[in-house]
Amino acid sequence: MTESMIEIHLDSRQSFYNVSMTAMAARVSTSFVNECERENLIQAKVVEGRKGYDHSMVRRLIRIRHFHEDLGFDLQAIDFILCLHTRLIDLQNRLDEMEAQMREREIELLDKIRTLKERLAQDSKWQNR
Repeated sequence: MTESMIEIHLDSRQSFYNVSMTAMAARVSTSFVNECERENLIQAKVVEGRKGYDHSMVRRLIRIRHFHEDLGFDLQAIDFILCLHTRLIDLQNRLDEMEAQMREREIELLDKIRTLKERLAQDSKWQNR
């Protein structure tokens, strides 16, 4: 079964997975899941007295596995990469907000310029009478 097939299957059944289901979906061992949790790379939740992971944590664990197995990064480096990625997303969001504010301000200023031009045109007509 491919990685995406497991994700779709798990996602369609429920949104909370125990450690063994999480490990199976991410194609890692349960000890790797526990190690990632100890390193604060993933966070478990407790629902109705049961510890488990939501779908976003399963996807995050798949990404961690890729960094670890395929790219050879240790967990400390992965933590740095994920923190940096989060920081970059935050900065991009702030930049997007600032651009939106600048566009709004530009519209306001263009409207004021238009109003001032109209006033100047009216004043010049009045003075030419």
